[in-house]
Amino acid sequence: MIKTLYIDDFQEELQKYRTKFETDDRSRNRFIIITRNSPKSAQDYREIYKDYPELMLIDVDLSKPDSEGNVTGISGVTFSTELRQRFPEAPIVLFTRPSVFKVQDYSERTLSNIDEIIYKKDLFKPDSALLYYLYELAIGFKKLRNKRSRNWIDLLKTMKAPEIDYENLKLANPPINSGNKWSVLEAATWIRNTLIRYPGLLYDPVHSATFLGISKDAFLSDPIQEVFVKAKYCELFAPSERRWWKSRLQQVATAMMNRKEKDLPLRQGFPLAWERSKKTEIERSKCVFSGESPAEWVGYILRKPVMIKYSLSYRLDSRPSVMDEARVSFEAIRTSNEVNDELFDPLGREMLPRIRKIQKGREDNSGN
Repeated sequence: MIKTLYIDDFQEELQKYRTKFETDDRSRNRFIIITRNSPKSAQDYREIYKDYPELMLIDVDLSKPDSEGNVTGISGVTFSTELRQRFPEAPIVLFTRPSVFKVQDYSERTLSNIDEIIYKKDLFKPDSALLYYLYELAIGFKKLRNKRSRNWIDLLKTMKAPEIDYENLKLANPPINSGNKWSVLEAATWIRNTLIRYPGLLYDPVHSATFLGISKDAFLSDPIQEVFVKAKYCELFAPSERRWWKSRLQQVATAMMNRKEKDLPLRQGFPLAWERSKKTEIERSKCVFSGESPAEWVGYILRKPVMIKYSLSYRLDSRPSVMDEARVSFEAIRTSNEVNDELFDPLGREMLPRIRKIQKGREDNSGN
């Protein structure tokens, strides 16, 4: 069970969410909830610090008026700086309402001590995975804390990384110093915000499926999952939608293929090998723009399979070069309001009007 410190100045909120954590089927017997109001005296700070939490939930608004109408307390974002100094090896989560958080103007530096932002209302959605996510977040930090030896190889073994990926992981900007040592916070941030966030070494369901040349539904089917069970990433901070080691997907798929199938790209050879060995057809990945199969890439905006020739490079982040390049499909360029034209290279920006004009022409033709 995870000792969880929940700080909020509104007593009804403390009780409401404490009950949620303690009674929900997805979290019962997983969290020990300690509720506190924001500190207003030295004694209050001492009471909080003696809790030694493994997970901290903090509301943004810690400024409830007292009985005389005086507003006291501090911002949860401000208080997170103090908590990080006291508990550098435990995750800090802003647990608040969108109406409170979004009216504030927080810079990336201001939020540097926050590991996650979660809105309270989302906890009550029928399909919410937030309780699972919070538990995995705390457990991940705990496993790292419990490692006595904090060298590079020890971290890789804790993640159960394939040895074939050791060199590529070293190229993914890991947080190790000259002595190959790491800290809990830096290691946790790297795993969550680099390895799991960017496709390349670990793949989510749609990237895994597209890599194998099959549809997402086919990849998530029981027969396929039984074959690729050893490729699944089940260690630190594993998200509810799951991840798979790309290298192990390739090893398992290749082992099923005969010589002729191995001469083809994996996305073509594996479906053929599956159909040959299992005597059943399997659905290929299809390009979201053209419908061609099998698609080669996954678009960043729509997260749908796409042919590389029907996508453009998208320079939106500083992901390590060992990770997959971010690309945006022509379909997203034509249909999505999320596309930022400034993030394409000069050649890509020149192509945007033509891509959008083709869409308009198709819409006109379909209406005739």
